[in-house]
Amino acid sequence: MQLTKLVVAMGVAWMVGYGAPGLAQTAPDAPASGTQSSPPPAKAAKPAKPGATDGDDKKVTELGAVAVTGQLAALQRAQAIKQDSVNVVDSISAEETGKFPDPNVADALQRVPGVSVNRSGGESSQIAVRGFGPEFVAVTVNGRPMATASGSRAFNFDVLPSEIISVAQVNKTSSADITEVDIGGVVDIQTARPLDFSGYHGAWSAAGVNSNLTGDWKGKTTPKASGLFGWTNSDHTFGFMGSAWYYKRKDTQLNTQANSWYADQNISQLSNLSNPNYTNVAVPETLASNVLDETRVRKGVSGAIDWKPIDRLTVQFDTLYSSYKVDPFIHYFGEYGNTGDIQSLTTDPNGTVLNFVRNGSGPNVMANDYVMSYTPSYEKSYQNGLNLGFDIDESTKLSLDVSSSKAWNKESPNGYFLVVGAKNFGTNPTWTNGGDSQPPSYSNILSPTDTSVLRAHCCNAGSGNDVTNKIDNYQIKLDKAFNEGVLSRLVAGVQYTKEWVKSVSWGTPNSILCNAYCGYSVDVPADAIGAYIYKAPPKIHGVSSPGQPSEFIQYDPRAYLSWLASPAAYNQLTPEKRDALLAGLAANGGTFDAIPNPGSYNNVAEKEKSAFAKVVFEGTMWDKPWALDVGARYLHVASTSTAVNQPPIAYRIDPNDTSNGQVTYGPLEPQSADGGYHKWLPSLNFKWNLLDNLVYRFSWSKTLTPPALSNLYYNTSFGTRPNSLTISRGNPQLQPYSSRNYDMGLEWYIDDASYVALEGFYKKVSNFSTLVSTPVPFLTNENTGQPFIWSLTQPINLNSSNIYGAEATVNYQFKNLLPEPFDGLGVALNYTRVKSSTNLSPGLIAASGKFAVPGIGDSANASVYYEKGPVQVRVAYNWRGKYLESLSYGAGAQPATRSDYGQVDLSASYAVDKHLSIFVSGTNLTHEHLYDYSVYRNRFLYAEADGTVYTVGLRGTF
Repeated sequence: MQLTKLVVAMGVAWMVGYGAPGLAQTAPDAPASGTQSSPPPAKAAKPAKPGATDGDDKKVTELGAVAVTGQLAALQRAQAIKQDSVNVVDSISAEETGKFPDPNVADALQRVPGVSVNRSGGESSQIAVRGFGPEFVAVTVNGRPMATASGSRAFNFDVLPSEIISVAQVNKTSSADITEVDIGGVVDIQTARPLDFSGYHGAWSAAGVNSNLTGDWKGKTTPKASGLFGWTNSDHTFGFMGSAWYYKRKDTQLNTQANSWYADQNISQLSNLSNPNYTNVAVPETLASNVLDETRVRKGVSGAIDWKPIDRLTVQFDTLYSSYKVDPFIHYFGEYGNTGDIQSLTTDPNGTVLNFVRNGSGPNVMANDYVMSYTPSYEKSYQNGLNLGFDIDESTKLSLDVSSSKAWNKESPNGYFLVVGAKNFGTNPTWTNGGDSQPPSYSNILSPTDTSVLRAHCCNAGSGNDVTNKIDNYQIKLDKAFNEGVLSRLVAGVQYTKEWVKSVSWGTPNSILCNAYCGYSVDVPADAIGAYIYKAPPKIHGVSSPGQPSEFIQYDPRAYLSWLASPAAYNQLTPEKRDALLAGLAANGGTFDAIPNPGSYNNVAEKEKSAFAKVVFEGTMWDKPWALDVGARYLHVASTSTAVNQPPIAYRIDPNDTSNGQVTYGPLEPQSADGGYHKWLPSLNFKWNLLDNLVYRFSWSKTLTPPALSNLYYNTSFGTRPNSLTISRGNPQLQPYSSRNYDMGLEWYIDDASYVALEGFYKKVSNFSTLVSTPVPFLTNENTGQPFIWSLTQPINLNSSNIYGAEATVNYQFKNLLPEPFDGLGVALNYTRVKSSTNLSPGLIAASGKFAVPGIGDSANASVYYEKGPVQVRVAYNWRGKYLESLSYGAGAQPATRSDYGQVDLSASYAVDKHLSIFVSGTNLTHEHLYDYSVYRNRFLYAEADGTVYTVGLRGTF
């Protein structure tokens, strides 16, 4: 009793010290345990504690007894999970088996309070929790680690369809037996179990998907289908379940980008001008107008078996395979910047260029770049898991869980980025800032449809990195329940996880294409490359550059590569370049085909050993039931980073294009280094029913997030643009981010589908990885005899920050308040406010180099739903406030900010009978778009429009 009073006193003191009470959401101990095994078997009824009702005794809501289905049932299940748990959790539940209106798991998770999503291509791909970005959020499927081919620790949710979800649970506070630990939280995707059903059971759906920029239903309609089938025997000792899904969507995306901004530029020096007003100027790197014609395909299968060969033994097997392919063919009109050819400019008081005029003669004349680009992605992943649960006695279970997961994306060899250009001789291209709400534009350029002045430029075959991630996980756990006294439950176990991530880029080897052709010095016959005039979609305000041409030149990329390897092309080169090109082609089989770049190879292997234990106490205080979950996890991680470096041995600035550098690389240099850490991670969760329907919570824990994979990579990369020469190198000895976490909240449960919650949280995070740059001389300038000065950047553990905020949630179902037919109405509202002690303005960050935490920002969700008889309708608004995307974005290494974004989605269905329903959904009905900027809003970085996606179909059950 003294212990519980101490915990309550801690909570009250924290509330007084840090402000108004917050409200929590929480998860049941069993799903949070990190394995497939169920809680210990039912034991003899425990005597009721003084003043306790039957509902106060330790039990989880019997969701199987709920007769309702649809949205209301999903809300009831999610609320029961939250109310019954001890640690702080939020969750979403499927309306019925295999039924979610959202395209993928991330789209579904955005409904959860405190969860916001990263969007691109009309779907959500990764999530942030309470402002902590994807790298700070761990993901498990059925309590088991799931591999991802993102190339980082951030999980790509778009590979998983929403149909696999039975319950998706977001653990916002730590408990010692949760399989993963992360500062932002742990998301567990739980699939349906065969023994939850009886006899034969199944569901299917078939739909058409239409995506377009205008919001009209037009263009290509593509299929979406899923099916689930299972059987469980009459005595519930054996059952199986299998499912499959297929989703295809064709869409067009518009985006405009500047790539980066270069600050503090001395244009007087760079352009040989003498105007003192041309110093400390910020200029953009480029202006690119892109049209992406995409095809997205998601498909996969899953299966599960539950078997009880004897009364005391439960065997569970799960398998999941899913893939997500994106084919983006990019039509690209580019106008690359070069500070060396600016002849006049104006700026605002912040030094941001408002307009500039470029030369129309000399080597640095701007080109109209006609780019063909293809950056395919084909992520595949699987997870297999086996769990053996043995009941030692009626209150004790011993379980063994073994799982293996792998993800890979190996499409890099099939990509390309190719440029044909036409230099603007005789004109003075003029750049104009678009202000705070639209991209900039160029005027006074050559006709973008003139095919008679085409010149070869760059770049290569191949795109991006091939990534493979493999995780093997083993866990033994003992779960003991107690019938007498305050001690209620003991959980202890050990876990071993082995993970490796491998990454290598593909491209035309040794820069043989660019070293020969970059600089627009070779004439290109239009018919030799299949040149044609491309008509772009109509412009979209706020996304399209006002000066973007409605038509511009495009061509056959394979024909272009073939022509560059022909005598008609290379005989126009200088003898030196021609000989180097022919030698490179011969070494590469006579083509420019992509091969693995050995100098980009990285492998990070980690072995994690852990042991954990927690105890759960239950009792009453002032006749009100309480529960205390206290425990600790010990982690020991050993890592090895392996890389192959290939440093440059010579560097020169292209005299035909002084914005471009040409590199000669030296021999390969393999190397490796070890790292690691060991940590104790205690946790405490306290829950107290102040009233029968009013719950108070307090939590304290230590958590960590492993160092970013990109920071552990041991290879060295080189940025070779003359105005931004950079060297980037990883640090295998980095330590993890660490955090002390405090949470407190109140939850008022009005009925089984209505509640009000308020929660406060505070995280004291240290060991942030910070990039530190140092100027170093490297390689000699052949024109001056002096070394080039490069910026060497490496990550170190340096900064700390306090992250704090509050979440407010209101879910209300009007069934007891409004008359028929309005009693089917309900609302679900939540708002999360997040602040940081290092929440500086981007201007101050850029000027001072001070640290701030990326990703911190507010989020909110508001939905109105109606469910009555055969009709279900839901309208939702999902919003994420502006946030700092990056402290150092692009070659200019300036901060990047994403503007606030909100979109309206709708889903509806009509039940024809109890086995068949018609459904329709629409996402982004208001045609919102993304907008990024650097430091100030008039330093435009990126804008994207994806339009609206409609889905119409049928769904059946049996």
